[in-house]
Amino acid sequence: MISKGERTRNEILKQSIRYSSQYGLADVTIGSVAKLCGLSRTGVISHFKNKEDMQVAILQYGEALFIDRVITPARCENPLDHLINLLDCWSTWINDMFNDPKMSCPFIKAVVEFQNRPDSQVRSFVIDQQERLLGYLTHRIERCIEQKYFAPDIPSHVIAYELYSLYLGHAITKYTLSQSKAGELFKQSVLRLIAQYKA
Repeated sequence: MISKGERTRNEILKQSIRYSSQYGLADVTIGSVAKLCGLSRTGVISHFKNKEDMQVAILQYGEALFIDRVITPARCENPLDHLINLLDCWSTWINDMFNDPKMSCPFIKAVVEFQNRPDSQVRSFVIDQQERLLGYLTHRIERCIEQKYFAPDIPSHVIAYELYSLYLGHAITKYTLSQSKAGELFKQSVLRLIAQYKA
């Protein structure tokens, strides 16, 4: 049974991931979270060591949501279909979760916001998180190479870089186009790029 303290902490993280998906992680403070959740500042601080500890917890919570909404539903036996499913789920996960076009990936926002803070605990976590996500994508590509869906002459990390760069471009340009048009263009671009890797 979940304790009252755990329920409160989960509610803080739930509200904070939504807030950071709209305004960015750097704008998430003890005060802003207290206001969001109807708590005192002391009530928020009791669940975290400090603001940075809270921001890292928000990213961890977001990563758990990412696994539930992107990694898990994308799985299938065929490695190429698995890869395509993964990129498809990845491109829409925030909009699917919040159904709000103002939201965007909190991980990407955090990379940009904390890039010039070398001593930040949050930046260290963000870098590790990006490596994990890119590593998972690379592993899926390696499976495609192993099963001869992709030619072996292009290294898996290069393919991962190109596909992830396409996703990053989509994450920005979808706000200058209609969501449906941007989504369709992303899918077409993924399939064209994948066709170049095929054995």
